[in-house]
Amino acid sequence: MNDVVNPLTNVTSPEAYLQFGDRYFAAGNIQLAIANYKRALTGDSDFTPAYERIGKIYLDQGNLMEAIDSFSKAIAINPQYLEAQLGLGNAYQQMGWDELAIAHFQKALELAPERFLPEYHCQLGDRLKARSQTKAALECYERAITSNPEYVESYRAIAKLYVSQNNPEAIAAIYERAENYNSDLLRAKDYNLLGVAWIQKINSDGVSSELLDLAIAALQQAIQIEPAFADAHCNLGSAFVQKGQTKDAIIAYKEAIDVDPSFAQPYFNLGILLNNIDKIDEAIACFESAIALIPDWVEAHQYLGNTLKRKI
Repeated sequence: MNDVVNPLTNVTSPEAYLQFGDRYFAAGNIQLAIANYKRALTGDSDFTPAYERIGKIYLDQGNLMEAIDSFSKAIAINPQYLEAQLGLGNAYQQMGWDELAIAHFQKALELAPERFLPEYHCQLGDRLKARSQTKAALECYERAITSNPEYVESYRAIAKLYVSQNNPEAIAAIYERAENYNSDLLRAKDYNLLGVAWIQKINSDGVSSELLDLAIAALQQAIQIEPAFADAHCNLGSAFVQKGQTKDAIIAYKEAIDVDPSFAQPYFNLGILLNNIDKIDEAIACFESAIALIPDWVEAHQYLGNTLKRKI
């Protein structure tokens, strides 16, 4: 910043103050950035870019009401100001005021569809989904994919929507689209989500060997991508339990524990399984380990108590 003259004494135009504010903001000096933006407004109280910049800073700081006030001033002067519409939508979204967030995101989309980034489409979709406008939300996510097929969060947003509908077939279909476009887009967490979705389908519709095979395949793919993914190992153990493959389930739970000894769930699940096959002492040890990690886990205490009674 050594090449910058003192803006508070040598600059007079709002545009110049805005430029200095932008420079200070880029350098991380937020206080001087705001000071320059406010100086721009002193020279021209209708200078909308300064309101928008101040709003963005407040938004980044989590000062949502101040951000809303500043973005609103910009829009009151110029309703066509795209960045202020987006900023106001973001602020309202963080406040949990979905209807207002939706209105401003939709206005921004109307103003400049070519500048509406895929993440904005997903944000709008999320707000619509929160208002149970599922079809409109799905359309937003699809527009995100159309605008940038590499934006993996749009595929994930669709997958999460289908999770809430207990529709793993649709999740598998959207993942197939992502894989066909770029086989490296999806990560272990995506296949873990698919595996869990198949298990939830099984739990609601009844055990099916075919669905269990699909769950196991998805979870194994997650582990292949990320071998140290404890949650996927644990979920794989649960799928093996339902498949009746007790030895494989024990191995999967133990692998989850080896990967993350602070993860309580596989201890608990393994304790139930060991108790069911009359390995009482090992089951007790598992329940005690789970409780040591989560002392107020009521169900674990109940299982431990019942298993201790069996031993007596």
